[in-house]
Amino acid sequence: MILFRLEWRSFRKSLVIWSVLFVSLISIFGIIYPQMYTPEMRTTMDQMLKGLSPELLKSFNIISSGPASLMTATGFFGYYFQYMFIAACIFASLSGSNALIKEESDGTIEFLYAQPITRVQIVLQKFFAHACKLLIFWLISWGSALVVFLGTKQQGDSLGEFMKELNRVFLGEFLILLFFLALGFLFSTMLTSSKQASGLSLGIVFGFYLVGIISGLLPNLEKLKNISPISLGIPAIIIQDKLHYGGVIAVFIVLFLIASLYLYQKKDLHV
Repeated sequence: MILFRLEWRSFRKSLVIWSVLFVSLISIFGIIYPQMYTPEMRTTMDQMLKGLSPELLKSFNIISSGPASLMTATGFFGYYFQYMFIAACIFASLSGSNALIKEESDGTIEFLYAQPITRVQIVLQKFFAHACKLLIFWLISWGSALVVFLGTKQQGDSLGEFMKELNRVFLGEFLILLFFLALGFLFSTMLTSSKQASGLSLGIVFGFYLVGIISGLLPNLEKLKNISPISLGIPAIIIQDKLHYGGVIAVFIVLFLIASLYLYQKKDLHV
């Protein structure tokens, strides 16, 4: 596990930065929640939501009733966290797309190949290391969401209900983060420089996000959302129903990883 330890040391800083950012944002939004609970704010929000078209509400995943209602603790969390989830997908995609090209870009590929490991081991150990990084990042985010809820919950908010929905959201979305990590790994075998990774990662994630937005605005294209992992992982949808096509997403993760193993073994590395 030599490479695992090397990878861990290389991304500790980014893990800390992203974790601090998410904890801070969750805390800020948590402080806002009690203000949403006042009768005046409820009246204002109800009037505002009634003035918006159903298509617009649907495209931005705003739900006015049920467990995912914007006026409940779980619904309010689900609404703001959907945008943080998109950022997390970018983090996962960026991690993957940098993983197999970093040494070539940094000029340290000779050091990597001086280690007693094969190319298959390189891919697998790097993927395992980055998956562990995402898991730690996600557990920190989950813990901060729970702590903030405990500090800001209002009368009528159920801890058991919130935890049940929170667990469903984080488990489902973690699978999608692994999807973007694996997809990033696949593209990493094709890149020639780590400078290309940022633009590629943003393009992948926002491309899928726009597909979901378009499918919500145009009823005849509604089924397009089923090909967007971003849309499938929206917290409000998971809270209201469940994560759909989880098995299909898992299969794609395995396929992307297998393709990465194959392409990386065939790749001509620039030493």
